[in-house]
Amino acid sequence: MKRNNCFRVLAIMALVCLAFGLGRLAAAGEWKVEVVSGDRSTMLTGADAAAMKAHMVKAAFLRSTGRIDGPSAYTVIPMDAILARVGGISPEQAIRVTARDGYQMVYSFAQVNGGVFTYDGKGNVLRVGGPSMLLAFESERDSADKLPRIIYGRPDGVVITDGHFWAKSVAKIEVIKGVEDWQINLSGAEKVWLDRATFESIVTCPVTPHPAVSWSVAEKDGSTSTYEGTPLWVVLSMIDAGDAPDGHYVFNDELAEKGYTVRIVSKDGLAAELDSKSVARNNDIIVAYLKNGEYLAEGDAPLRLVGDLPTKKHSVKAIAAIEIVGF
Repeated sequence: MKRNNCFRVLAIMALVCLAFGLGRLAAAGEWKVEVVSGDRSTMLTGADAAAMKAHMVKAAFLRSTGRIDGPSAYTVIPMDAILARVGGISPEQAIRVTARDGYQMVYSFAQVNGGVFTYDGKGNVLRVGGPSMLLAFESERDSADKLPRIIYGRPDGVVITDGHFWAKSVAKIEVIKGVEDWQINLSGAEKVWLDRATFESIVTCPVTPHPAVSWSVAEKDGSTSTYEGTPLWVVLSMIDAGDAPDGHYVFNDELAEKGYTVRIVSKDGLAAELDSKSVARNNDIIVAYLKNGEYLAEGDAPLRLVGDLPTKKHSVKAIAAIEIVGF
């Protein structure tokens, strides 16, 4: 009787293990990612990924607050193998990754090929480059609703990269016209460099408390142009010592109420100033990066101040720096 019970227990355990294995395979096959380049397209599934020489890496990412998340193990396939299914990518191109919730991130050719900052265990910059761009479809860290996701890693050790590059819940990967990466200097209670990827992450993140906004302008020829970006106060939240522990930037209302001056400086050195109380929580003063759905043209790029401004002189083009002074 005891022996029969033993066999029964073993049989049940075997069924449980089989069910677990089948369940895992089913989960891997449930997701799909559309891959597009011009008139070429394909659908990548979990079954495809499993057949594409998937391998495991351990990787970690640096949050905006300075905290390092990981390292964690991921099952991945290289991005270049995915893009090869639609003809690859050239130096004049970039990719746009769209998540299931509509979040978008654009990666330059250099970033697709691993040209991102890497960090040591204390969050200090090591170098640019070294890791590979990967699509992770299994993870010891992430739940199924966050997969597949973009990560950066390498097979010969742990690498730490910026968290805003780790787009999750990927639904579409599209080869598009190339983009230029940029940085502008932000200084106030803190000093940081704001780059293109971080800015676009702020604008398009669906769970952020920072709204994406637009502003329409009547042109001299009678047409209307629409600028898109984020409110100036959102950018200031990066340098006003009001950051939240979870990584989201939080505007420091108390500091703004006490009063300070915001200086927006262009590449040619021209500057405009605004009072903190007129900027605080004002969604009509906008740092824009798109005009009519396209990146700003030379002369305006990378960012331009638009919106309900005191004068036309305040519409600073080609922003190079944003400063908080007199606080």
